[in-house]
Amino acid sequence: MSGSAAAPASLPRPKGHDWTVLAARLKGGSRAVVVLGCAVFIASLIGLASRHAFSVSFWPANAVLVGLALRDRRLFCVSGWSAAFFAFIAGDLLFGNGLSLAMSFAACNVVGTAVAVSLLRLLDRRDLTLRRVHSVLRIVSRLLPASLVAGLCGAALVHFQFHGSALQAMMTWPASELVNYLIVLPAILTLPVPWERRDTPFARRGSQDWKPGLFLAVSCAAMVVFDGPGSIVFPLPALLLCALTYSIPSTTLMTMVLGTWCMTMIGLGYMDIGQDMSIPRMVVSIRVAVAFLVLVPLTISSAMEVRDSLLTQLRKAADHDGLTGLLNRRAFEQRMGDRLGSGGSQVVLWLDIDHFKAINDRYGHLAGDAVLKSFADTARQCCRATDLVGRMGGEEFALVVEVSSLAGAKAVAERLRDAFARRSVMWNDEPVHATVSIGAAHVDRGVSDLPELISQLDGALYRAKRKGRDRVEWLAESDAFDCLHAFG
Repeated sequence: MSGSAAAPASLPRPKGHDWTVLAARLKGGSRAVVVLGCAVFIASLIGLASRHAFSVSFWPANAVLVGLALRDRRLFCVSGWSAAFFAFIAGDLLFGNGLSLAMSFAACNVVGTAVAVSLLRLLDRRDLTLRRVHSVLRIVSRLLPASLVAGLCGAALVHFQFHGSALQAMMTWPASELVNYLIVLPAILTLPVPWERRDTPFARRGSQDWKPGLFLAVSCAAMVVFDGPGSIVFPLPALLLCALTYSIPSTTLMTMVLGTWCMTMIGLGYMDIGQDMSIPRMVVSIRVAVAFLVLVPLTISSAMEVRDSLLTQLRKAADHDGLTGLLNRRAFEQRMGDRLGSGGSQVVLWLDIDHFKAINDRYGHLAGDAVLKSFADTARQCCRATDLVGRMGGEEFALVVEVSSLAGAKAVAERLRDAFARRSVMWNDEPVHATVSIGAAHVDRGVSDLPELISQLDGALYRAKRKGRDRVEWLAESDAFDCLHAFG
C-alpha cells in the first residue's frame, strides 16, 4: 500500500505507544538482518578458505543461515534473504571470484537454504531443539530434499559455468550439503542464548562430569595418530558416552567440533584414511561417514532428553497434588523433615479450611475444589519459592517458611490468615468466602521427633477451631521444646 492511501476504518493507525512498539520491532528486525548478514559472510569466508586449502571442503554458511532463520522467524523475509545473498557474493568477491560466478553460487545457496527453512518450519519446535524421540530423523527427512534441490542447482551451475559433469555434481553436492547441515545446524538450533527464554531447561545428571569429554579428546588425537580406513570411528564410543552424559546443547557442540575436526584433518592430509580424495565417490563416502558419525550421538542425546523429561514429569506427578499443584503429604513430610532437621529459624503452620463441608453441601464439590485452589494460590503468594507448601489431604494444608525471629513467624501466620479471609471465589455469580484455622510453631533448632511435632501442631489446629476459627493457635513453648534438640 502506498503512503498516500487511507487506512481502512477497521484498522486504525497506531498511536502513541503503538508507534513506539512498532518502531522498536522494526529496529530489532533490522539488527537481526545485519547480524544474519555478518554471520553468513564470516561462515562463507571459512568455507571458501577450506575450499582453497582442502581436498574435502567444509561449508558451514548454509547451515548458519538456516539455523538463524529458524531461530528468529523475522529473518524469513525478503530483507533477510537479500542480506544472505549479498553476504555470499561479498565472500566470493573477496576470494577473487568474478561477479557473475559469485552471483551464481549465491543463488544456489539461497535456493537450497530457502527450501530447507521452508521444510523445517513445518516441524514442531520441540523437533528443532531435539526434544522428541525421532527429532533427528524428522530433521534429516527435511534436509534430504533440500540437499537434493541444492544439488540440482549446483549441477546446473557446474554444467553452464564450468562445462563440467552435472552427474558428478549431483553425486557430490547433496552429500556435502547434508553433512554440513548435520555438523553445524543442531548446535545453532539448540545452543542457548541470553536473550531467549526456554520453556524447558536443558539439564542432565552428570553434566559436570569431565571424563567423557576427556575421553572424546583422547579419541580424536588417536584418530590422527593411528590413522587408517577405520580411524574415523575411533571417537564414536566417546561420543556415545557424551550423549548419555551431557545435555543436548553440549552434545551438539561436541559433534560440531568433532565433525569440523574430521573434515579439516582429512582435508589437510593430516589423517590418511587410505582413500584417494581426488576421486569424487571417495569424497562422497567420507562425507557420508562423517554425517553418520554425528547422527548417532545426536539421536541418542535426543532420546535421553525425552527420557529425562518424562522422569521429571513422573517425579512431579508423584510429589504433587493433582488439584492444587502443591506438594502432597508424602513429599511434604519428607522435605519438611530434611528442612527442620538442619536447624534454622522457621515457622511451621498446620492449616484447615473452616466449614469446608458446609461449602461443599451448599455450592457443590466443584465450588469446594475452587476454594481449595484459591487457598493454594494465596499460600504461594504469601511465600517464597524456597518455602514448603503442601496439601495434607482434604481441606488440610501445611507450610514451612523460613523466618528471622518469632515476631517474623507470627507476621507470616497472620498475613496468610488475613489474606485468605479477604479473598473470595465467584461461583454462579455468588461470592464464596472461607477462612482458615492455623496451628503454628516457631522452630529455631533441629527437630528430633517429627511425628510428635505434627501431632502437637494438629492439636493446636483443633484448639483454634474450638476457639472460634479464623485464628492462629501457637504451640506452647514447653510442648515445642519436647520435639526439638539443638545440634552440635
